[in-house]
Order: sequence, then C-alpha cells, then structure tokens
Amino acid sequence: MNWKYIFNPFLKFSERNLLIIGVLSVIAGSLIGKYFSATYDGIFDAHSSPNTFINSLKENAINILTIFVLLVILGKVIYPKTRFIDIINISLIYRIPIYISSTLISLPLFDKISEQVLNNKDHLENLKFDTMELISIMAVSSILMIFLIYAIVLLVNGFRTATNLKKWQYYIYFAIALIIAEVLSKVLINNL
Repeated sequence: MNWKYIFNPFLKFSERNLLIIGVLSVIAGSLIGKYFSATYDGIFDAHSSPNTFINSLKENAINILTIFVLLVILGKVIYPKTRFIDIINISLIYRIPIYISSTLISLPLFDKISEQVLNNKDHLENLKFDTMELISIMAVSSILMIFLIYAIVLLVNGFRTATNLKKWQYYIYFAIALIIAEVLSKVLINNL
C-alpha cells in the first residue's frame, strides 16, 4: 500500500467503503470505551473513566455530528460543491486513531500516575517515578501524540480532498472550526 493512502484514504477508497469502515469503527470505538474504561469527551479526547456502551456511543455521536456540522458549513462556504458524504466520512474516519489510543490510556501505568498526582496534588514536586516508569511514560505519551497527529492529518487531508482546498487562509478557518468543535462537543457531552 502506498503511504499516500495511509495519510489520505479518501483518495483511494470509495465513499461507500469509507462509510462502512467509519460506522464499524464507531461501534468498535464504543465497545473499546466500555471495555477499556475510556470516555470520549471531546473531538480529540479520550480519558480513562468507566463508561457504558450506550454512553460511549452517545459521546462518539456528539463528537462526529459536531465536527460534521462545522465542516459542512465551512466546506460549503469554501467550495459549494462539497458533498455531505465526504464530510461524514471524514468525521467518522479521523476518529479511528483516537479509538486505538484509548486502549493505551487504560494501562496500569496511567492509574499509578493518577494516584500519585492525586496523593501529591498540593506538592507536585514530590512526584517520584523510577527510570523504567519514566521511560514507559515517555514512550506511551509519544505513541499517544502520534495517534493525535495522525487523526489531525486525516482531518486535514480529508477536508482538503473534499473541498478542493487551496488558499492558505482557509486552513486558518479550518483550525478555528476544529477549536470551536472541541469546545462545543465538550459542552454538549457534559450537558446532554
């Protein structure tokens, strides 16, 4: 497989295949949320917290719909021929790395970090980790950062493909839309 298609699967696969993969990934991601105790409380967020399948599905639906609505509006402003199917596929597919990363946040290492932080919340300078723990924290954090970057790359490349994006100013509008989507999704998830 060509690297180009890993970073922009929207060029290679049909919208039907992307939609099927996207819907299946939402179901799988919601199951991951239940079994790995992950909550998806923002368009880029996965945190360790007990969750049910239905609640995880609700969080994913809110995240997907929030990013979908904002990107459709922006897409239609930039390129009136932007198709809804392309934006829904982007909104579904970009979440796959987030679902995968949520399996890592359930590692016992993060429980230990949380416990130490809570026990020393007034004196964070007292946090102590041995060398292997620090190496593990750095390794897992690096992997989580790679998944986050990959999710953003999928969003950018998908949106660029769907809207024929060319002007640099539109990338600024795109970034603003992502920030608004993050804030809006958090508010909706916390209040619904």
